[in-house]
Amino acid sequence: MKSFLRAGVGGLVLLVSLAVAAYSFYQLARAGNCASGGVYVSQRECPAGTARWAFALPISLIAGILGVFLLGAGLRGGAPEPPAPDDVTAGPRPARRYAVPAEQAAGMIRLLSLHQAAADEPPAPAGDPLARLERLRALLASGALTPAEFEQAKARILGGL
Repeated sequence: MKSFLRAGVGGLVLLVSLAVAAYSFYQLARAGNCASGGVYVSQRECPAGTARWAFALPISLIAGILGVFLLGAGLRGGAPEPPAPDDVTAGPRPARRYAVPAEQAAGMIRLLSLHQAAADEPPAPAGDPLARLERLRALLASGALTPAEFEQAKARILGGL
């Protein structure tokens, strides 16, 4: 209800300020070229009320901008409410536990075992693709690599020849 009221007030302010700005502009245009006296040479004096319309025009434009902001805030639902403080705000928060799907967990375990196997073995010479392919075959046989991962790694090794 509060946002509906804010949008209504904003729309009303916007419409009234646009009407006042349009009428002020009309009155100033109708007055034409005039001067209020002083050092300026003019053919005629400004009609009564010209200063009032000259002052009303920028004020109504500023009020229109305010109306646009009120209307936008009302249509958007207003400012978001700050979250309510929970009863345990002092000290470190407990760690959250995340559920990991079984397929993703199995993939993580395979990657960790692949990393461990690579760390345990002495590094094969980088220029010896046959030794690298043999090591890949051993990892495939041990179950550390899936056939798809094996094919990708084999393609990389053979592509580097």
